[in-house]
Amino acid sequence: MARLKARLIYSNSLTAVNDVRYGCGFVAPDPVLLIILAKKQILVVSTMEQGRAKRECYSSVEVLTPEELLLPPKKRWDIVEQIQAVAARVGIKTVEVGFDFPAGIYTKLMEKGWKVQLSPRSNYPTRRTKNQQEIEYIRNSQRAAVAGMKEAVARIASADIGSRGALRDSQGVLTSERVREAVQLELLKRGCSGRDIIVAGGDQATDPHERGSGPLFAGEAIIVDIFPRNETTGYWGDLTRTVCRGEASSALKKIYNTVLKAQKQALKKVRSDVCGDEIHQHIVATFEAAGFVTGESNGKQVGFIHGTGHGVGLDIHERPRIGRSGEILSEGDVVTVEPGLYYPGVGGVRIEDTVAVEAAGCRMLAACSKKFERV
Repeated sequence: MARLKARLIYSNSLTAVNDVRYGCGFVAPDPVLLIILAKKQILVVSTMEQGRAKRECYSSVEVLTPEELLLPPKKRWDIVEQIQAVAARVGIKTVEVGFDFPAGIYTKLMEKGWKVQLSPRSNYPTRRTKNQQEIEYIRNSQRAAVAGMKEAVARIASADIGSRGALRDSQGVLTSERVREAVQLELLKRGCSGRDIIVAGGDQATDPHERGSGPLFAGEAIIVDIFPRNETTGYWGDLTRTVCRGEASSALKKIYNTVLKAQKQALKKVRSDVCGDEIHQHIVATFEAAGFVTGESNGKQVGFIHGTGHGVGLDIHERPRIGRSGEILSEGDVVTVEPGLYYPGVGGVRIEDTVAVEAAGCRMLAACSKKFERV
């Protein structure tokens, strides 16, 4: 923050909430104002939250309430008034805000004559590089994901094949919803939540972010994507497997084997100082060499229709991106590697692991079977 007196964070978005958590140690259900100075930080919270904030915040954080800032009752929850009161208290003359700072507050500050610099950089660039404690937090979430995946696969693999290929167990037809519920329970046992788990089979699996619904069937690819968040640490894991109950078609087997080959090769290429685009393009070339070209078919994009991976931390999607971002991987990055192929009428396949980037390669954070057919 050279030549700037303070940086402002207003936690009205999930990323900003996580920035506040990372920067000062406090998590609040309502938006709060964090002001980053050269040698300390100031957190403005309600009187109700003051006691907990003082307990949870780092020693470098001064916790203040609107009352302590001497704001009159009608102005206590006006964020611009809070900023001005803190500025008067510590002598701030100029401020910096991130690209995701609320436009309304930014505009009001400008109208009041403030010098506000809009910065393209994130509030805490250091969030990208994970220390060993953070990697262990992510590993714990990833282990919870593995436990959930084992439960999902066990239910699919043990299901009977009923009339018209529908999977059935002792409770009746096996559905995406029931498998998802079983996974959620496994995550809860391990202190994690998993609200948007994907269990999608058949053509549903050809849309990468389709959560899945209804009966599951034999002979089809079923994508299970589990991304749990630990309720104590706030760190995420991310894991995807694709399974088939019964025998898959030759076309579906070829897709699966090609994705598996591409993922194995990509994992070998992950290391510090490698551009993520290089890893992504290698996967594209592998797919094309096997005859799987990405493009439009019958009005829908098919093939490899997403990036290779993304960073994981306090946000489920954060820097760096592995795709066409031009970002260079660094030691301490934690990223996913998740190639996939999607063809309506045949099926969708995605295989994903979360790894820690190291100088000479990458470290798998939790192992999980990649067996496809469950006969």
